[in-house]
Order: sequence, then structure tokens, then C-alpha cells
Amino acid sequence: SAKLYELEEMLPRYFARVSKSSILNTKKIYSITKNLSASSIVEFQNSYKKVYVSRYYYKMLKELLGR
Repeated sequence: SAKLYELEEMLPRYFARVSKSSILNTKKIYSITKNLSASSIVEFQNSYKKVYVSRYYYKMLKELLGR
């Protein structure tokens, strides 16, 4: 099985690493709730699922989204 960093290289550019254990599809993001002291929370369109974005990856995610 592929390691997460290998999967990250294979996926299209609209997929983004957001923590040590998560990669998400940026086209499906509904909202991002920023948390200054801990991980921020991403919620998705048409889904109850949530993913935590570490502070390390938050800036890269925001740049990728162009916001």
C-alpha cells in the first residue's frame, strides 16, 4: 500500500495534505473554522464529516484555496 506522501504526489493538485494523517479534496470544502490555539476544522459539502487541519498545514491550504 502507498504511503500518504506517495498518495499525495499521485493525486491531482486540488487534493491537499492537511495533517500527518489526512489529505482532502479542496473542491468539496464547505467551510473552514480557524482555531488559533489548536487545529482548524474543515467541513464538507453534503457531508457530516469533519477533518482537522494542523496549524502547520493551515497556511498552505489557504494559499491553495486562494483566500
